[in-house]
Amino acid sequence: MRRKTQRVEFRRDGDVPLYSRVVAALNEQIAAGRIAVGTRLPSEEELCGQFRVSRHTVREALRKLREEGLVSSRQGAGTTVVRKSPAPPLYTHSVSSIDELVQYAVATRYRARSTGAIAADRELAQRLGCASGTRWLRLEGFRYVPGDDLPFCWTQVYVSAAYAGVAEVVGKKAGPIYALIEEIYGEKVTEIEQTLRVIAMPAAAAAGLRVDAGSPAIELRRSYRLATGELAEIAFNLHPADRFSYSLTLRRHR
Repeated sequence: MRRKTQRVEFRRDGDVPLYSRVVAALNEQIAAGRIAVGTRLPSEEELCGQFRVSRHTVREALRKLREEGLVSSRQGAGTTVVRKSPAPPLYTHSVSSIDELVQYAVATRYRARSTGAIAADRELAQRLGCASGTRWLRLEGFRYVPGDDLPFCWTQVYVSAAYAGVAEVVGKKAGPIYALIEEIYGEKVTEIEQTLRVIAMPAAAAAGLRVDAGSPAIELRRSYRLATGELAEIAFNLHPADRFSYSLTLRRHR
């Protein structure tokens, strides 16, 4: 059954490109439910007739809608609406050296909402890879990009009890926690191991990140070791799966 469309006549406005006006009109139709999630948009030819614009303009509008995460296109299957409102910005994480982790921490801000000393029970010991009863300082909170009130990840940090004094300066001094350990205790972190895995978003983090509990999440675990081999810190950074990408660059040593 062919969808009935109403022709739209755009007024001349030199400051707003035609494709942007097509995007705005389609955005409004999708948000209002006149084009439902899961249904296909009219063909390029139909959109050209509906908005009285060229095929190039329509293609630019569809490209913009794909960038916003509202639609997806597949050759031979047309363009399908996948959500009613634009997707949140994608956070791309790219770190290729220990020094770059300092810049990552300086460029973002960490708000620790809870702290406390704990002894690892059997479940936590298995998660951390330590012996049961090992004592840790635990910090939990959200990390933000400056100027954005929506956190991009939930961070849970475990610091060896030997370096628990960093709790006094976390949030007061800029930089990553491992750098504070180095500064306060005169130690040196020489190895950081990173592990990525997909898990279900826990309820403790879901509300603050504005996602559903149990939805797909990317967990980025980092283990920080000193020159002696001692494990000083373990951090778990949890990102909504649809708002995270990870970039890794490998270079061949000459």
